[in-house]
Amino acid sequence: ERAFTRTQMAGEEQEVDRVEGGGGTTSSGQDIEEKESVQNVGSKEDEDEEEVGKTKNLCGECKEAVAKYKCPVCSVRTCSLKCVNAHKARTQCSGVRDKTAYLPMNKLGDREMFSDISFLDDVKRIRDVARKSRPIPPRKDLPPFLKTLRFQARKRGVRLLFVQPGMKRRKENTSCYARAKDQFFWRLEWHFDAVEGTIISKRVHDGDVLSEVLLGLLTLRKDNALEHHKLQKYVKCGLDQITVHLMAHKHKGDQKEMHELDMKKTLSANLIGKTIVEFPVLSVIPKRSEAITCKSL
Repeated sequence: ERAFTRTQMAGEEQEVDRVEGGGGTTSSGQDIEEKESVQNVGSKEDEDEEEVGKTKNLCGECKEAVAKYKCPVCSVRTCSLKCVNAHKARTQCSGVRDKTAYLPMNKLGDREMFSDISFLDDVKRIRDVARKSRPIPPRKDLPPFLKTLRFQARKRGVRLLFVQPGMKRRKENTSCYARAKDQFFWRLEWHFDAVEGTIISKRVHDGDVLSEVLLGLLTLRKDNALEHHKLQKYVKCGLDQITVHLMAHKHKGDQKEMHELDMKKTLSANLIGKTIVEFPVLSVIPKRSEAITCKSL
């Protein structure tokens, strides 16, 4: 019985060893299969990620080519100008980033900071340009003597205009009104066609006849010897062969437009209905060389 029992126990131990040995082989095979399946899953995931990456890099319009551009407004990626225009037409997108749009602090980088600096520089430049190009507002109130001068000119049928203070024409104006005798005196600027420069009559009474005023310039005196020498051509022509014109306030293009004055009338009569800027500018032209657009008085 003891021998039988030992033999039976030995057989059971061998059976256990055989089963355990077979079980070890099976578990190792399962481990290999599990590793292979994990590798296959990992490779599939990598392939899926690559496909997703390629999809993200594709053009948002044609879905075919690789995107090269990114819309600064809606971040849509496009591949060409054609797709950019198609995107703008489809979404009504302007393609211009709103520089004043709010951004949280965690999204502010160097690019956004330099963009804000550029935006502030543009605002400063536009402000400076607007300030420089802004016209100087006219003075609401003229000095009393200019108010009087304008009022007296209006009484005589003349529209008198003034330029801005500090301008050369304003400084040179010597026209005045004598209240005691109720007399108006004009500064006259004479332009002679054959003489370089201008000749100035500082104060001419508006009641003087125009021919007499011009004759005073053409007559030799102690104080006008140099001017008389320059005006020899007009002295030889005589007053009958000379015409006097008043430069018009407004011109049509480059063509000079002037009003022809009557030499036999007074200065006041010649200026009725005219617009004068500071003082009259008169042009003296010989009749033979008249090539000018004139309006008869």
